[in-house]
Amino acid sequence: MHSAGTRNLSGDKDVNANWEEMANGEDKMQTMWVMLICLAGGQLACATLCKTYGTIPGIPGAPGQPGSNGRDGQNGPKGDRGPPGQAEDEGEIGEKGDPGMPGYPGKIGPRGPMGSKGLQGPTGPPGPQGDSGDYKATLKSAFSAARTISIFPRREQPIRFDRVITNEKGHYENRYGRFTCRVPGIYYFTYHVTSKGSLCLRMKKGRGGSKGDVVLTFCDYVHSSYQITTGGVVLKMAMNDSVWLEPTEKNALVGIEGSDSIFSGFLIFPEA
Repeated sequence: MHSAGTRNLSGDKDVNANWEEMANGEDKMQTMWVMLICLAGGQLACATLCKTYGTIPGIPGAPGQPGSNGRDGQNGPKGDRGPPGQAEDEGEIGEKGDPGMPGYPGKIGPRGPMGSKGLQGPTGPPGPQGDSGDYKATLKSAFSAARTISIFPRREQPIRFDRVITNEKGHYENRYGRFTCRVPGIYYFTYHVTSKGSLCLRMKKGRGGSKGDVVLTFCDYVHSSYQITTGGVVLKMAMNDSVWLEPTEKNALVGIEGSDSIFSGFLIFPEA
């Protein structure tokens, strides 16, 4: 179709060229005739001829240039499906390739049901020997002593609890009524005493034979009747610190059978 269209365009050009040549030749012949008639007939013939010539239809003009291509037409109906293609050269199937890299782990699935309990396995071999234990855990210090002396103790003097009930490691001195620390750490001290009248006791802490410092004071006031007085405190003790009890002027403490008075203390935990 393209080549036919090209030939039509070439033919149109040739026809147009021929028409132009013929029109040019006729124009020249007509011009020559008009000149001859005007020369022979004078002005009247020339005017008449010119007037008449003006009403004669002219020669058709040359064909114009071809117009631009029209718009594309609508799509035609879909054609039938063609036959399947054929491979030009089918080679032999190659060898199996190497396995690829493992993919990323998938999402964790739901937890399955618990299985049944298995049989007990055999006893394993003994393990290696463990480290030595903390020696501080084996440190001990505790005492408890009762007073068997019936007379009242002296004012502002350590009270002697002469009968030793417990004296772990021997840190309580019943001769002086003092506990002396040999294992630094935290201790608890307490007393339960019987009095016949008003009684004020001071718990003191010091070193050696010093008068020491008052830690706290307990007082009970009664008149000519027996009563039980108790007190206790937690103290941090350093090496060679001593603790004891001593009365004020109100010293009606007794130690008789059936009305015991005791002084106790023990280590809670050693110093780290």
